[in-house]
Amino acid sequence: MFEINLLGKAPIYEQLYNGVAALISSGRLTAGEKLPAVREVAKQLGINPNTVQKSYFLLEQAGLIYSIPAKGSYVSDNADAAKALKTQALKKLEDSLNAAHNSGVTLQETEELVRRVWSRAV
Repeated sequence: MFEINLLGKAPIYEQLYNGVAALISSGRLTAGEKLPAVREVAKQLGINPNTVQKSYFLLEQAGLIYSIPAKGSYVSDNADAAKALKTQALKKLEDSLNAAHNSGVTLQETEELVRRVWSRAV
């Protein structure tokens, strides 16, 4: 699925949010699919259930998931929310590429980096 870096700079809830959001926007989690229970995720990752709950809350606010009381959380069929994530990611990528270009990074270096990232993601 994805990794959580407990010692990283990014907050754990943000890493979890980004990981689940990426699975949804890439289609690896599909509309109607049930997410693991908060306690189950917390136990698997060795983190506080409140951290997982915060991530699920933010995913719900973004329209990526919905919750049914006493049943769990499910992937939303809101294609607009997933599209918005992709648009946001592309904008960040464009900004980063502009900064890299302005810093003297070559197209070849950029292409090599993209290939490395894509090979790890598969």
